[in-house]
Amino acid sequence: MALPTLLPVSNSSKSILPETGSHGNVNRLLPYKIYSENSSTLFSGNFVSGAVDQVAYTYKKLGGDVLDIELSDGNIYAAYEEAVLEYSYLINVHQASNALPSLLGHATGTFDHKGELTSGPVSASLKYPKFDYGFSRNVSERMGAEVGMKDSVQYSASFDVNAGQQDYDLQDIITSRTNTAATATVTISSHADLDAGDTISFTTTDGTTITATANDTTTTDTDTNSPTFDIGDGTNDLTATRLASCLNANGKISATASGAVVTITQSTAGGPGNGTVTLTETGTSGMSVTDFTGGITIPYVGKIDGKRILVKKVFYKTPSAMWRFYGYYGGLNVVGNMSNYGQFSDDSTFQLVPTWQNKSQALAFEDAIYTRMSHWSYELRNNSVRIFPMPYTGGPRKMWIEFSVPASNLEDDTNGRSGLEGVNNMNTLPFSNLPYDTINSIGKQWIRRFALALSKEMLGLIRSKFATLPIPGESVTLNGSDLVSQGKEEQNALREELKTTLAELTYTKMSEQEAAMVDNAEKVLQRIPYSVFVG
Repeated sequence: MALPTLLPVSNSSKSILPETGSHGNVNRLLPYKIYSENSSTLFSGNFVSGAVDQVAYTYKKLGGDVLDIELSDGNIYAAYEEAVLEYSYLINVHQASNALPSLLGHATGTFDHKGELTSGPVSASLKYPKFDYGFSRNVSERMGAEVGMKDSVQYSASFDVNAGQQDYDLQDIITSRTNTAATATVTISSHADLDAGDTISFTTTDGTTITATANDTTTTDTDTNSPTFDIGDGTNDLTATRLASCLNANGKISATASGAVVTITQSTAGGPGNGTVTLTETGTSGMSVTDFTGGITIPYVGKIDGKRILVKKVFYKTPSAMWRFYGYYGGLNVVGNMSNYGQFSDDSTFQLVPTWQNKSQALAFEDAIYTRMSHWSYELRNNSVRIFPMPYTGGPRKMWIEFSVPASNLEDDTNGRSGLEGVNNMNTLPFSNLPYDTINSIGKQWIRRFALALSKEMLGLIRSKFATLPIPGESVTLNGSDLVSQGKEEQNALREELKTTLAELTYTKMSEQEAAMVDNAEKVLQRIPYSVFVG
């Protein structure tokens, strides 16, 4: 029986791939619209044109002019978009292996559902990384800190040495320290000379300005930054009491009156509380003030929080250190006009020594200070120090320690580098989708081939819904399973092709290639005979 004539125009298929695409339909028919939406940061008119051309390419490659292709143009646009995103994914994975070590700990960002950066640094997808051995440096710094090298000492503190007391609990001494609040005073020297409108103004630790104003009637008893105090009747002491009362109602300070003197104390302790007290009087002066002083911020207060300190060094300081440099006699009775270290005199002959020998002498001198000249030593157990010999009257009154507070591995560094919020693996690298316009001809040809393979798989899945189609007197067997297999195989082959190429183009591999080129060039040059120079 003769086979029926098959034409590309059919009335049996709901969707038949057109011969060409349409620019106006691309964005409407795409699922993600990453490159086709006008408002997208990655919008590209070239992508729209590429998707349209992919319809004609697929139509020809799958024989659409011979037999109907049961795909819509929207299927081809979606396959083209997926191919671009797959290419972007593989390139970003490759670049992650190149750049991750030097980006660890740096700022990351937040991404939307399309993989685009919505906040944080500019996408690093197209950035050439500045290599700084970040991972190795961070490891070495942490290890160095344990043996007393860089970043090992964070804080220093002192403790009083008492005659007859040999043991001191450093953990308790350090953790019991608190910041000191700054204080100021206002003295009512002449109540009669005060006038309504006179003001006392100052700033609290957090930067709030408080201005107290004198009046003839009321004293404020509420928390306000503009309190008033009554000067209408009374004495110096009574006015001071009223002033202290209006100030004490503010939660950021406290105030007490003793006689005619008001003492104001910052509620939040620390150095930022030190500041000027400004007194403004309209007539004869009836008050005097002293500025806020005494506020001290101890860097480690609040940072220990139950952690054990790690003591790095214990030392003391003598009243005068001149003997360490000039010896017991302090350089007296030395003849000569040279005043620097060495104590040499006139008409002497000296031998110059190399720099390394001077350095060696300096190191030996420093070592002698630590090991030979110190009269004290210590033993450290469970952060309690025992001093030898027993402290006595006339000995050092203070000793110092340098220590660090070991941080948890999940805490941010104290030196400003990002920790929890920074890049810690490939997932947090600030890589967004590649801009379509930066993909060169190599990448675009890979995208066309991959989109075609996706279209084959899609067509195969559609045709696999029915193994055969009945026609008058016969049936047509569809090739759905073959198309699915071919499409998947071609996709896997294209992925492996790109991965293999990229594996040979890592920065490490390129360095090896350049090293091999230099070695080969040297071998060639060694075989070139030297010419004889004739003068």
